[in-house]
Amino acid sequence: MAVRSGLRPVPGTELAGRDWELSLLVRKARDAALGEGQAVLLRGPAGIGKTKLVAAALDELDTVAATVLTVTCPESGSSAYEAVRALFAPLDLTGAGLPDGSARLALPALEPGGAEGAAADTYAVMHGLHWLTAGLTADGLVVLAVDDVQWCDETSLRWLGFLLRRAENLPLLVVMTQRTGRDAPRPEVLGEIGATLTCLTLDLEPLGPQAVAEVLQARFGASPDEAFVRKCVEVTGGNPFLLDRVVTQLRGSADPRVVPDATHVPALDEHGREVVARSVLDRLPAAAFAVARAIAVLGGEELELIAALAGTQPGPAAAAVRALRADDLLLPDRLEYTHDLIRHAVVDAVSAEQLHALRERAATLLNDNGRAPEEVAVQLLLLSGRPQPWMVNVLRDAAVVAENRGAPAAAARYLTRALAADEDSVAVLGHVARVLAQVDPKAALGHLERALDLVTDPRRRVPLAVQYALTSLTSQNSLRAYALAESVLDRFDEAVGGTPSAQDRSTRTLLESVLLLSGMDEKATVRQVGERFRDAVPPQGDTAEERQLLAMLASLGTLQGRPAAELAGHARKVLSIGDVTPGGWAVLGAVLTLYLADDVEPSLAALGDLMEHAQRRGEAWTYTLGASTRSLVLLWTGNSADGLSDAQFAHDIITQEAWGDAGAMPQAALAAALIRHGEPARALQVLDSVRRPRLDRFTLEYHWVLMARARALAATGDGPGALEQLLRCRDSLAEADIANPVLAPWWYEAAEVLAGLGRSDEGWAGIEEAEEGAARWGTARALGMVRTARGVLTPGATGIDLLAEAAEILAPSPAKLEHARAEFLLGRRLFHRGDAEGARDRLRRSIDVAVLCRDKLQLNQSLPALAEAGGRMRRGTASPADALSGSERRVAEKAAEGATNREIAESLFLTVRTVELHLTGVYRKLGLKGRAEIAEALSEQP
Repeated sequence: MAVRSGLRPVPGTELAGRDWELSLLVRKARDAALGEGQAVLLRGPAGIGKTKLVAAALDELDTVAATVLTVTCPESGSSAYEAVRALFAPLDLTGAGLPDGSARLALPALEPGGAEGAAADTYAVMHGLHWLTAGLTADGLVVLAVDDVQWCDETSLRWLGFLLRRAENLPLLVVMTQRTGRDAPRPEVLGEIGATLTCLTLDLEPLGPQAVAEVLQARFGASPDEAFVRKCVEVTGGNPFLLDRVVTQLRGSADPRVVPDATHVPALDEHGREVVARSVLDRLPAAAFAVARAIAVLGGEELELIAALAGTQPGPAAAAVRALRADDLLLPDRLEYTHDLIRHAVVDAVSAEQLHALRERAATLLNDNGRAPEEVAVQLLLLSGRPQPWMVNVLRDAAVVAENRGAPAAAARYLTRALAADEDSVAVLGHVARVLAQVDPKAALGHLERALDLVTDPRRRVPLAVQYALTSLTSQNSLRAYALAESVLDRFDEAVGGTPSAQDRSTRTLLESVLLLSGMDEKATVRQVGERFRDAVPPQGDTAEERQLLAMLASLGTLQGRPAAELAGHARKVLSIGDVTPGGWAVLGAVLTLYLADDVEPSLAALGDLMEHAQRRGEAWTYTLGASTRSLVLLWTGNSADGLSDAQFAHDIITQEAWGDAGAMPQAALAAALIRHGEPARALQVLDSVRRPRLDRFTLEYHWVLMARARALAATGDGPGALEQLLRCRDSLAEADIANPVLAPWWYEAAEVLAGLGRSDEGWAGIEEAEEGAARWGTARALGMVRTARGVLTPGATGIDLLAEAAEILAPSPAKLEHARAEFLLGRRLFHRGDAEGARDRLRRSIDVAVLCRDKLQLNQSLPALAEAGGRMRRGTASPADALSGSERRVAEKAAEGATNREIAESLFLTVRTVELHLTGVYRKLGLKGRAEIAEALSEQP
């Protein structure tokens, strides 16, 4: 084996009556070794034999597993990722052993003292740990055994869930033991893990009479009487640990020759009462019990620290330790109890006041000995009452370490405890809000509201308002954020007056940008923000703050439908520097303007940089936004194949993440791409999966979802259903005062739907309004789409002339899909007029463009129309690569570039097994024998 770290089972106990459970664990491990990721959750009360069973199973796996990593979680509490660090501790992750590739993102969690610098992204760290584990599986089966998982630190526990969601095709077995009982903790995350399809939950039952008889036979060397066995089952409840303690007590009684017969049943009954507590307490002198208490509080520490906590010297403390080990109460190699039941017995014998004093003293000793802040903070979290000033400092330092590890939930716990010392500390309120924004944004907003109530200085309120606005974007609270930011900005302007300093100007610029961002998030405030910034002068874009404001102003102007050429100039300036602000909002804002203005190349370049930045840092949400947006841009230029690839991957990411329900853009993008790919029914299924609350209140996603649904319904022949969606889009845009004609061109789609329903007259109102907006926006696409819509609604030669104008305007533009559509509509009208030759010419043009765009939707209409007009299909208008799904195509492209399967998986946030499956599909569909032929096959497409 490459690595083997083992659990230490409770000494002296027998593994009896567990043959079936043991064989099940071994069988699950063998299944996992075949590349079928498995998890087993062993549950049962204290002493039932969970640890013993897992240890025995691990011994059985010596010939199967390449890497076995184990950890026992302490009840006394753990710092962020402590269980993860303990699991991977046997590996050499320093020097030459440092992980590479995406696994390097795991370093903040693995470094003992915590990483320095900027806070790590939680997803990135977990993504890195996943790839670290996946790398280990290259050598064979990896077994991760987590004992007492109910006490596992939350961050490590969440990572286990993260890992198991991606372990379906990894040779990985995760075994967890969970203590059950009335007082046992039940972490919510653990419940989610246990409910997954890959996790088998196994409840260990008490030992029955036959198993108890086997244990007694082994311990006494004689066959036990049936009455003795029954009494053992009665007094121990079939608990292996209690059975061992009862037998040990009985054999240590006055008559060492006692045998398990009926005459000793009364003695057995006596020894069964409170056996654990008596085995610990009855024989200990006061000095030894003080050491026992210290070990119960600081188990696993050095003897000198234990002695100091016990109020004695190392010499007497060592003697007490020897006495405790002589009674099998302590492990032979470290200062920890052989079982938590014993530790509980010691703790239960200490009053609440004494225990509080002990824990406070323990924290003080750890701090005075220079221990890491998180180690001290773990003890401080167990205290009640108001923390002392030094404790607050430690808790805040621990929070910084946890935040830098990518463990915001742990950081929030430390800071919440620090707030008990001063609930009006603005610095702590702001810090706890920052970390909570990642895991509980609503709670974060509550802390920021409190901080804003406490701060009266207008300048000091600005950073809090900015933080509030950015947090609100993920918690659907932008309406409140907009009102707050507007109020803070007005008070700031009053305080600064007419001669602001350079710092004041920078501060104001930042606040204005988030005010715009908040105001454009939901439809209800778009009109308000437009009125407020009606006369705003765009900044030069010399600083990051100015570029972010410039991007937001360009986005606002885009929604309003102001001239595209003017706005595109501002947007290009935003992207000229190439800096990526948190969340990528400046890039995404500038891209919205540029691609709608048909300035595509800088849009694609900026999105590529944004996605590369997100992939490098493991920021899946930003990557998803970038991929979804790039899909829309690619579709905008007629690149349906690549648009489908990006959309499919964005959708794949959100479907495997807990935060997937917060999105709608990946679904809208995928649906739009599937429609062009000739799969409108599947597009409707994707749209039905959208779960974002209050979707109809959002400025962009709602209209994109409506447009995608309308196009899908129209493609399936449901004209009335499509029209209903389009009119809903019309009303929503008007409600939000969004005037850009091409953002969600309902009028363009409605013209053809209405014509097909024989209701052409109803389309003119929308066309006239769109024509005014198109003239103002000024792009060839917008003007050509208006001509197309007019041509569809206008009968006779005039309509044909309008469609011919549309085709001429659209031909040189990036609007390839619209151009193919205009040529098709013109060809069909010419054929109906009797001009078959002219119809064939136009339909072939439509087909040529559609083939280049991989627009199967258009091909499915243009090809039959050409045949009806007496034309034949030209050669070379199809490619075998058309059969590839979006995911297969993107994997194939990466493979053609020379990337390994692991490199492909890391860059696309997939598993290696998923990449292998996609490549198998590529080989089958393209008729390839192997990887070397992929590049040539892809290059053969038109």
